Amino acid sequence: MRNITANAILNLKEQPQTLYVHGSIMTYRADDTVAINISFPQGINTSILVLDLNVQAGSGPMKGTPKPFNFQLSDESAKNYSQVTIRYSEDASITLNVEIFG
Repeated sequence: MRNITANAILNLKEQPQTLYVHGSIMTYRADDTVAINISFPQGINTSILVLDLNVQAGSGPMKGTPKPFNFQLSDESAKNYSQVTIRYSEDASITLNVEIFG
């Protein structure tokens, strides 16, 4: 299991209104890479945005390294979400409440 920290903020003052999700995840190697994308299909609850966080294992020496990740959604659907679920392995996820700014 990996250590992960994240938050989700909906900025209503910006045009277009934008949902920002960012955080970091502890990886096993310094050269591991991290990518975050919208999950397809989404879940059945339309107020929860589901994202997949993928860690691509590197080949360097074992050393715990925090890796940042960022995701933003600026289309009309951004304001429809009250929570974000980040799946970071087949059996692990974190669900965040969306904070409203503005």
